[in-house]
Amino acid sequence: MIKVEWSPKFEVGHERIDFEHRIFLNLIREASLLEDRGVSRERALRHLDEVKRYAQFHFASEENIMFDVVYPEIDAHKKDHERLLAQFDEKVYRFRSGEPSLDELVAFLFEWFALHTTQVDTQLAKYIAQG
Repeated sequence: MIKVEWSPKFEVGHERIDFEHRIFLNLIREASLLEDRGVSRERALRHLDEVKRYAQFHFASEENIMFDVVYPEIDAHKKDHERLLAQFDEKVYRFRSGEPSLDELVAFLFEWFALHTTQVDTQLAKYIAQG
């Protein structure tokens, strides 16, 4: 199990985005605890579906913010969202048949969250703050 906790380094400085990121990270943290709780693969898949649905909601929310502020990098940011969801779908598909492990999937989710938040989303928040 990897340690999944909120850190100030994940704050981008936009209240709504930071709020949604906290929820998303909490879903990842909950996924990291499933194996220790001995839940079935079916229950783990249900949780992973919740993670995906929340990510889709959050990405739509972020994209609406980008649209509203006429963010010049909206297309690249949207493509990053699409790429992350496609990678997640592929990993969940493989998880259904036993590979990767839940811990590996959680590590992917946390890395996705940490990198996307501190690099891509931070640029969006900086742009909003300048406007």
